[in-house]
Amino acid sequence: MSKGVVIEIAEQSILVMTPDGRFEQVAKLGRICQLGEEISYVNTYKKPLSRWRIPRPYALAAASIFCIMIFAVLSIFGEGGSTNKVAAYVTMDINPSIEVGIDKNEYVVEVRGINDHGVELLKGITFDGLSLEAFSDLIVDRIEQGHYLDSGKANIIIASTVLDAAEKGYELELSEKVKIKFVEAINKTHTAPSVNIVVTAITAPKEVRDEAIAQGVSTGKKAVQLLTRNNQKSTSDEELKGKPIQQMIQENGGIAEIIPTERNVTKDEFKSILEEIKAEKEDRKKSKAEIKANVSKKDNDNKDENNSSNKADDSNKAKENIKNETNNKDENKKEDSHNGIDKKNEDSNENVKINVREEKDLKAEQRKEELKNMKKDQQKKKEELKNAKDDERKKQNDNIGTIERNIQTRGNDNLEDRNDQENKNDREEQKDQKERSIREERDSRQDRDPNWSIWGK
Repeated sequence: MSKGVVIEIAEQSILVMTPDGRFEQVAKLGRICQLGEEISYVNTYKKPLSRWRIPRPYALAAASIFCIMIFAVLSIFGEGGSTNKVAAYVTMDINPSIEVGIDKNEYVVEVRGINDHGVELLKGITFDGLSLEAFSDLIVDRIEQGHYLDSGKANIIIASTVLDAAEKGYELELSEKVKIKFVEAINKTHTAPSVNIVVTAITAPKEVRDEAIAQGVSTGKKAVQLLTRNNQKSTSDEELKGKPIQQMIQENGGIAEIIPTERNVTKDEFKSILEEIKAEKEDRKKSKAEIKANVSKKDNDNKDENNSSNKADDSNKAKENIKNETNNKDENKKEDSHNGIDKKNEDSNENVKINVREEKDLKAEQRKEELKNMKKDQQKKKEELKNAKDDERKKQNDNIGTIERNIQTRGNDNLEDRNDQENKNDREEQKDQKERSIREERDSRQDRDPNWSIWGK
């Protein structure tokens, strides 16, 4: 990793000054920085390969430029060298989500963790000089160490985005290559049965990646959301970042239902979906604007109506005020004409008022006295009622005491009668017993001495 201070920011690149005073141009790649800020960046140089394809119409011009570039690079660095410019991005989703930027020779230029698990997965990894295949081996080994595949059931989504729009065939080849490499690495390192570990390759246009970056998710996750947008279990933009991609796939019937195995989903299909979403948003925006305009129009109409009503009210009030002023003037004139008569009657009226006031005061005093007497009578009746209740309660208590004493007396008499009867019975029993004893003794002697009965008497 190299470091440098940002001294210029262009649309696609950043110019930095290194600690030893050199100037280097770094690909921007969505990086957000400020002038004067020190940043870290990758600066690796590898031997270029000749397999990168260039569209035929521009082949001759491109070949000339390529030869000039190779000559310039070899002049400075020798045989090896790389442009350090990202030519394609590959995202890998399991639960950790990561993105790899590779140059046109398929060497890793940059990596980033998209979610927390992805950041953890990349900790301590040195990717300088690694090819995409070597990096895939390293990532699968890290995934195995993190036990992300221990359940033996997972969906791994590989999404590739080639920045050169002319390279239509290569992006499919790139994602398939990474897919095959993942499958080989999993079969080699994963000891548990991997029959339920499905690796799926997707090619996505730059527009999908831009949307994914804006929402803080991977290109593969955004692609799955777009492909399931019309399903019953679709994922909204608000849910997208928090919902795991494995859950999204399971809710929509599995990856085979989302991405058919018999054909590849093309970039044009993704672009068409994005255009539909954009059109829907525009329609909603237009509908909201129309509703807002209608509401505003109604408010204005109501204001105009209120203004007209207020004007009419103001006119009526003005007429009413003029009428009231005229009436007041007439009343004042009448009052002036009657002032003389009123003055004469004032004294007599005052005397009448005094008499009426005194009469009212007298009646008020009488009423107060009556109310006072009524309260006394009520209080007296309450006390009499209370005394009557107390007397009644006392009589009841006396009656209850008499009854209890009678019951106790009867109980005592009955007890004495029972005792006398029992004593009588005991005496009779003792008498009978004594008589039996005498008879038994007499019979016994007679048996012993037949003559006893003669002299025994």
